[in-house]
Amino acid sequence: MVTEITIPKLGLTMEEAKLVKWSFDTGRTVAAKQMVALIETDKVSFEIVSPVKGLVYPVVPAGTTVLVAQIIGYIAADEAELAILQKEHPVDAGVIVEHSEDKPGDKLDKTASTATDTSGSKVGERIIASPLARRMAKTHDLDLAKISGTGPGGRIVEADIQQALSAPAQEPAPTSKAPAMEESEFALTVAEEIPIQGIRKVIFQNMHLSLNTQAQLTLQTEASAKGMQDFRNRINKILDSDKTKISYNAIIIKAVALALRQHPKVNSSVDGEMIKVWKQIHVGAAMDVGKGLIVPKIRNADTKSIMTIAKEMDQLVDKAKQNALSLDELQSGTFTITNLGAWGIDHFTPIVNFPESAILGLGRIVEKPWVKNSEVVVEPRIALSLTFDHRIIDGAPGAMFLKTLTRMIEEPLLML
Repeated sequence: MVTEITIPKLGLTMEEAKLVKWSFDTGRTVAAKQMVALIETDKVSFEIVSPVKGLVYPVVPAGTTVLVAQIIGYIAADEAELAILQKEHPVDAGVIVEHSEDKPGDKLDKTASTATDTSGSKVGERIIASPLARRMAKTHDLDLAKISGTGPGGRIVEADIQQALSAPAQEPAPTSKAPAMEESEFALTVAEEIPIQGIRKVIFQNMHLSLNTQAQLTLQTEASAKGMQDFRNRINKILDSDKTKISYNAIIIKAVALALRQHPKVNSSVDGEMIKVWKQIHVGAAMDVGKGLIVPKIRNADTKSIMTIAKEMDQLVDKAKQNALSLDELQSGTFTITNLGAWGIDHFTPIVNFPESAILGLGRIVEKPWVKNSEVVVEPRIALSLTFDHRIIDGAPGAMFLKTLTRMIEEPLLML
């Protein structure tokens, strides 16, 4: 029985996605629950897995923008079903399925290519090469006509490109003319080209919108972290070993949410000529798990306990690592925190996560000498940087919000 591969709806507002790549070519066997394709929205990457075991038949090429519920391929139960699919849903001969890496048995890239170098032995012949080999050759400016393929049928594969790159360069033939001036030490050469697309494109656009449309101001201060440290240590000490441990971020998210309740104008956005102050308090936590900056949200953080926030944070981190975050978990935030303490950063200037109106930057917790009750003591301090849209939040209200937040961090019992 033929099984359809369709584009899932990952969020209430999702309408389309980009088909980034297929993991298998036509006729390759895929196991149930194995990734068969990767799609990307403007918020998240998502791995589509095969619901059944069978033979893959892609009908939409990688790089195509696809709609929710659109059929992009099929899983055939056997060769007979695959033959029927190929007859009923023919794929253009020019369609090339892009892969992240070469695999034995990958479909040959039979796109005709004519070498321009008359010294090449393959001039006028069809060059057979894998998609990865073609990309590598283009990146390193290699002529495929001069490379011998060791793959099936003389196909040029990754190993052949690597061999060509490692081969010693031939000395140029001597000429009677004086050598031209070397420009290599002055010229810039590209080490890598990274397309601005997917999540990086969204960050690119949002940061531009944020700085281009808002009058941003940053206030910086420090708070004693001793009360927060003691509070966290006491709770984690009495928790069972199988319980989620409380993190500093969970405590600060709760403190931020309660401070926003006291200073609602900070929990707002600009919509045209209107300032919209939100009833809900959805705090986003910026994180980077190696796939671009994402900001999953803790919904209604002001109504949740610190323990619940800690559990939700752990779940969101796990989902982020597995590319399993839904669009609904990434959008409609009202305030963001970003923590660079793990990288040894103290104060910095965070950029507001558009269309929100404020963001809190957290620095590292570090022991410092501090004057307390006319005496110099050593205590842990945490740096706080609040950036906000000065068009709708004046300096004094921003400072008052930061002061309320500082008091809660220094004395977490105020949150109970």
